[in-house]
Amino acid sequence: MLDFRNARRGAVLFDLFQTLIPDRGQDARDEVSRQMGRALGVDAEAFAVLFRGTTRERMRGDLGDLGETLRTLAHRLGGAPTAAQVRFAEVTRMRFQRELLWPSAATLAVLDGLRERGHRLGLVSNCSAETVTLWPTQPLAPRFTVTGFSCELGVVKPDPTIFLKVCGDLGVAPQDCLYVGDGDSGELPAAAALGMRVVRTTRFADTDPTWTGPTVGDLAELLGWRFE
Repeated sequence: MLDFRNARRGAVLFDLFQTLIPDRGQDARDEVSRQMGRALGVDAEAFAVLFRGTTRERMRGDLGDLGETLRTLAHRLGGAPTAAQVRFAEVTRMRFQRELLWPSAATLAVLDGLRERGHRLGLVSNCSAETVTLWPTQPLAPRFTVTGFSCELGVVKPDPTIFLKVCGDLGVAPQDCLYVGDGDSGELPAAAALGMRVVRTTRFADTDPTWTGPTVGDLAELLGWRFE
């Protein structure tokens, strides 16, 4: 049994999107992609479809940083954007991503509460390059001892590599970790298979309703739970 109210060595690993921060709907994401397409001088709708269709490539980091990604995708559509066009499209995407990454005060209070109880925090996120670029300047960043970003590691959840890398960097065994996520990408059973305690959060999305383990509707509940 691991009592997360009292244990001093247990670590808590979090997913990012739909767990710590709400994601935006596909319509909002597609509109940003259309704006980028227009900035790059290619068909806006085709670019939105292509950007959405390359999510896994971008999450693995296969297409490089954001500028390289935009240039590559524009070329796939027959475009040849200038450096200025690529930069304008980058600014459009980064503005969207910066707003997306901003957490609520309530979320920060939960993370601070866990840290005050002696828990080190790790992040395990499927994300593309722009999240990594913006991360150091975001309020979430100083709360986390270790981050595992898929685009840097070249693997996406539920691949166990990303979980184990974060555990290793924290210096803890998976069995001494609690994993908290909304359940996207098969993350909950993947973490459980490694021996982690796992909690699903439905604060922003009910992503994995088949999950039969512990579930919280608000992250603040973690501060009073005893996990066994």
